[in-house]
Amino acid sequence: MEPSLRHWSAFGQKGEASATRVTASHWKHLPFETPKTVQWDRLVPFTALPKLLNGFEPAEMEDKWFIYADGPDAQGNVQVHMHRSWTGHKIVELKIQVPLNDAGEVKEEDAKITELIWESNKKNFSGSEEEAKETAQEVCHWVLDVELKS
Repeated sequence: MEPSLRHWSAFGQKGEASATRVTASHWKHLPFETPKTVQWDRLVPFTALPKLLNGFEPAEMEDKWFIYADGPDAQGNVQVHMHRSWTGHKIVELKIQVPLNDAGEVKEEDAKITELIWESNKKNFSGSEEEAKETAQEVCHWVLDVELKS
């Protein structure tokens, strides 16, 4: 398969993060069937954090992802859930630590991805750990316009 067609098949048309917060109730979604977890050290630029938190709601068939976030909670923990829009299968989840000030408000500092969880059931996602990382990075980049930093 040609690389550009393979990319379109996996990621769809270029997305734009929602201007308002997308929640789990906005779209059908399923939990992981066979999750695997790995520590992952990536930074989310402070200026890009709202895009991750707001997520993405698909509007047409060419939109391949449904993305929403939970948090930050009182400790600054965030989970970003990435599901295939057609099937609702959860493919990857990012665990993120957001720095908070003493008042519990988000500081103007980069957040840190601490873990990546991915679906290891081959019927839903046939990727390895490395492919799961690449998928997470490309969904952030292509769908949300968020560049993760090493």
